[in-house]
Amino acid sequence: MTPAQPHILVVGAGALGLTCAYHLRLAGAQISFLVRPHRVAALSRPQTLFHCNDHGLNTLADYRVLTDTAKLKGQRFDFVLLTLDGATCRSEQGVATLRALGAALADTGSNLLICGVGIGLYEHVQAATGFDTQHLLQGTMKIFAYQVGAPDAPRPPDTQAQAHDSADIAYLSFPDHVGFIMASRPRAAAKVFAELYGRSGVSSCRLLPATVYSATTSMFSPLILDSQINGWRGTESLLADRELWQLCCRSQREILRLKRYGLVGKLLALLMTDAALEKKMRETDRDAGPMGYTAFNRFHHGGKVLAQNLQILANCVATGERAGRELRATRSLLQRFREQRG
Repeated sequence: MTPAQPHILVVGAGALGLTCAYHLRLAGAQISFLVRPHRVAALSRPQTLFHCNDHGLNTLADYRVLTDTAKLKGQRFDFVLLTLDGATCRSEQGVATLRALGAALADTGSNLLICGVGIGLYEHVQAATGFDTQHLLQGTMKIFAYQVGAPDAPRPPDTQAQAHDSADIAYLSFPDHVGFIMASRPRAAAKVFAELYGRSGVSSCRLLPATVYSATTSMFSPLILDSQINGWRGTESLLADRELWQLCCRSQREILRLKRYGLVGKLLALLMTDAALEKKMRETDRDAGPMGYTAFNRFHHGGKVLAQNLQILANCVATGERAGRELRATRSLLQRFREQRG
């Protein structure tokens, strides 16, 4: 059962953390942020979010800001959202943060929700924090969000610029109103979070079988490298470069066929034909129209979390090799990216 007024701790206050917190606040949750000291000043006032779909301005207020992990000792949170990306979680500072969270919260019954993605990240976070697997979840935001004013961030039409530029965060909702996706295990905790998120009334959380969640979030990375190599010229340019597009599709199917994804991955690989993936690309491009699918991916995945995507592909290749399977298309994508970067 979803608590009447659940307590949520958000680790990090970037676009993902603030946008998730806004929707959870609408659902009635009490929000606390754990951030580095230099972020305190920016969070000392209510945060404004620009909704790209209806051009409205929304406010996130009434939250706590913490900087010292030690002060969390003994507190219990219904959910702790770890919004650091996979590469940051593996960095020296990221590991220190994970260990401190574990020391403060691992025995309190709090649920830790990993928002980064990629092979091996779950195991890495579990080892660093010591959280019991019954309290360790995986999920990420489907909504597109970014910090307004960041270099290379997407730009709205001139008619929306004034409202957009007055905000801290801009975000885009998709037509299905699914704002968050997560693995359905551990079942009880995942169900509680999905119900809580849905109480916002404007966005919902979709639960996926754990294998499907892991496979589909990993198979997204070849598209990012394909777009990077193509120069971020847009969906039609991407699809027009048939050799590169087909290489991307083969890489996605290679990842789905990894042994760790079992029969589910094999079935998904059969369904994910070049034509099916092309159709999905055009549909997503259409639905992301107010912000721009390529514009968001260029800013976010081509910049801020590029290291995470490269790490995902490298881990996929290594996982395949350990099972005696060479992911040739994925290797080729990585090589072409490295050659382009010199």
